[in-house]
Amino acid sequence: MSHLIFDAGPLITVCRFSVADRLVIDYILQRCEITVALSVRDEVVIAGASYPDAQAARQRVERGQIAVLTPPSDPGLETQIALYGLGAGERDSILLTEHIDLEGATLVIDDHLAYLVSDRLGRQKRFLLDVIVYLVNAGELDKDLAIEMVDAVRTRYPPAFVEHTMLLLRG
Repeated sequence: MSHLIFDAGPLITVCRFSVADRLVIDYILQRCEITVALSVRDEVVIAGASYPDAQAARQRVERGQIAVLTPPSDPGLETQIALYGLGAGERDSILLTEHIDLEGATLVIDDHLAYLVSDRLGRQKRFLLDVIVYLVNAGELDKDLAIEMVDAVRTRYPPAFVEHTMLLLRG
């Protein structure tokens, strides 16, 4: 089972959109372990408490389906990340990749700058759309279901990203 560290944007997306009357988060939770940084939980669940996606995330956190961890302290890495002016959620999601219990986990981050920072820091990361493609290629997710998932979340992404993902899935 893959272990994923979700940043706020992808978490909101998977908790907002549905396929066949099930939230996308539930399909992913069947196949992956998900962890979020405490600041991501606060950003999504507490700050956005009145939104349905925040309520969906809160329920899954309360049930223990989504783990919440505080990132380890790493002053050198924190200094490097601070150069870019990322938000707390992006910063802590990147820092969480250093957590001893998350060795080998993949960071799921859709913010382009945070993605580039993660790349420069040598972190294993994917956009949410690429996680869906990965799960299909790994035989963990049905291709038709994946296409429906991408179609459901399409409004959250630039058209080129969505169409490229569809080409990868339809192969």
